[in-house]
Amino acid sequence: MFSWFRKKKEVFLSPEVNGVVTENGTPIANLEIIRSLIYIDEKVRRDIATTDEDGRFHFPKKTILSSIPNKLIVENRVSQEIFIESESTLIPLWVANQSSIIEIPEYSQKLAFLECELTNKRVTFEFKKNNNEHLNYVASSICRWKTDYMPFWLYDGDREYKINNGDFNNLTERNIKED
Repeated sequence: MFSWFRKKKEVFLSPEVNGVVTENGTPIANLEIIRSLIYIDEKVRRDIATTDEDGRFHFPKKTILSSIPNKLIVENRVSQEIFIESESTLIPLWVANQSSIIEIPEYSQKLAFLECELTNKRVTFEFKKNNNEHLNYVASSICRWKTDYMPFWLYDGDREYKINNGDFNNLTERNIKED
């Protein structure tokens, strides 16, 4: 009677990812890039890519099969993190949460090519949600994009700055009160 409940559906965790890592414009070879994907089943799916002599790296598209989407009440959520672990510090190349089990074209477009300069500061940014002009997607990264990229927070150590109108030359320091 409830066999549909146990049937598994495909869950889209990540599109194909391509990128390049540089430091002061010079490609970094043999750098481990880690991709960590977590669906609401809370299983961490982690894989590693290594940059080539041109600083390039690649991850294939990742999907899983799960019966969770068949539950009557479920909030589908996928956590995507791509980072470099350096001396116990995480350098975020991509940190985002998607609320869908199908491919989101806007995420795929951003992850098609990450330009990651290690001297960049991490920012939180918005990019367009094409099917809703009133909402945007949000992600965090040290990488930069030429189009559809509106940074609004910059993180520099223990300091945070609001980026006014997406202009890195127009910053307002955020005062964080300590309790």
